[in-house]
Amino acid sequence: MAAYTLTSPNSSFVRNSVKRLLPLEGQEGKELDRKIHEVSDKIKTDESIQRLLRSFEEENEQKHERLLDYIQSLRSKIVASGETEFTVSVLEKAEQVWENLRSVFSLKGKSLEVPDACPGCQDNFMYVWSKRDHYLECEIFGTGEVEFFYRNNGEIWGEDIKVEQEFSAAIIDKIALFAW
Repeated sequence: MAAYTLTSPNSSFVRNSVKRLLPLEGQEGKELDRKIHEVSDKIKTDESIQRLLRSFEEENEQKHERLLDYIQSLRSKIVASGETEFTVSVLEKAEQVWENLRSVFSLKGKSLEVPDACPGCQDNFMYVWSKRDHYLECEIFGTGEVEFFYRNNGEIWGEDIKVEQEFSAAIIDKIALFAW
């Protein structure tokens, strides 16, 4: 798993450290648990940390808006040009996948990092997240197929679903690497 710092926008510690930790055992575990609660409470009340988190969220929201603007600009170009190799349908599916992913993490009280995005050449659209050694692709096809591909050092993983399907726990776990 990636190393996080307290000021990292992807730091799960900042948002949910106490909820995500497994129960600690023994006297050392209890002491560590007490210290974590103490630090967690300070983080929640520290105004400078809260300002930093708000700035991350505002920046991410701006990136989200730029992504939607980009998809809309592609839609306009397709309509204007009469393009047939790349359809408006794939853009609608890509937007649906993005909004569904974003909503899953929003319900968990988290923000999902806005991915890089680009159209493919054969009625497909791709989202890409990359952070340190973690690399995740989500490729959406006009047929409604969605392919996820993850790579980290020697680990390779993939899963295919349909746009209308719910995301599996494995997909959510991989994407969670890019949420805070």
